[in-house]
Amino acid sequence: MTHFVLKKTLAAVAVVLAAMPLAHAAPNAVFAGGAGVLSFSNCDASFCYDGSDPSTAGGLISALNAGQVNIRGVGGALVTQGALDPADILTRYAASAAAQVTGATLSDAGEVLSVQSAGGVELFAARNSTLTGGSAKVTNLRFDLTNKTIYANLDGLRSAVGTRPAASFTLVGQALWTFDRISGPTVLPPAALGAADSVAAMTAAGFTVTKRFDGVDPHVQYTANNTISGLKVTPEGFDFFKNSLGLTNAGISALTAVTDYGVVNATLNFRTPPLFTPSPVPEPTTMSLSLLGLIGFAAAARRRSQVQAA
Repeated sequence: MTHFVLKKTLAAVAVVLAAMPLAHAAPNAVFAGGAGVLSFSNCDASFCYDGSDPSTAGGLISALNAGQVNIRGVGGALVTQGALDPADILTRYAASAAAQVTGATLSDAGEVLSVQSAGGVELFAARNSTLTGGSAKVTNLRFDLTNKTIYANLDGLRSAVGTRPAASFTLVGQALWTFDRISGPTVLPPAALGAADSVAAMTAAGFTVTKRFDGVDPHVQYTANNTISGLKVTPEGFDFFKNSLGLTNAGISALTAVTDYGVVNATLNFRTPPLFTPSPVPEPTTMSLSLLGLIGFAAAARRRSQVQAA
């Protein structure tokens, strides 16, 4: 009987210990918003175009200017363009599109596998010597950091010309560009997040660390500043632009000459839970009293057993 009571007591102690919350579990990081800017290239291997001499134009800007292609933002994206003379598209030397980053996928090891953005740009032009006219929308980009590929939803509409009817082109989740390089931190190391001085550890990992206290939700924010460069169009992406804008031989030659489509600069924010109030850890005094009570119960049960046996 005594052994039976002791076994039950030990089992109860084990249950109490198992129920005690862990006070030092390493936190996981979650995505907390961001923004990105795609800047179209204005350079080739020899020089960068400043808008002053159209004969020296380079990069994607050169091809867009030659085709008199206009750019506008869609889905909340903001397009900014620079030109020496706003009335003369051939003097355009810069163009960029800013959009919100809406999501990021992380591995269990803290690697940023992919990033998603919302909105995008629409390229559109009327008929001229390099194209027959049309529009090409590029929206909802997904950056696959593992395979260095950028996917997008593509919607194009080629204008009708003479007896040739208009034609539409739709590609969902199409590989549009590949890229050569990415700089900036792309891994949130679990060991750094769970370090005694996580601020110093994450700073050493390349992140900008900010402590925030938003009402009852205090947390630490980790910001990564990344640059993706060396964008090159895929064959499917090239055909999409060619077909949607109706490029002529001159337009095809201009687009073929583009070896670098631009650079993406992104700011990604991550944070650590809790996003809720954690369960309180029992005070040491309370834990000790609970264990002493169980031990006292076991001793009393043993004495009763001995008396009954006598």
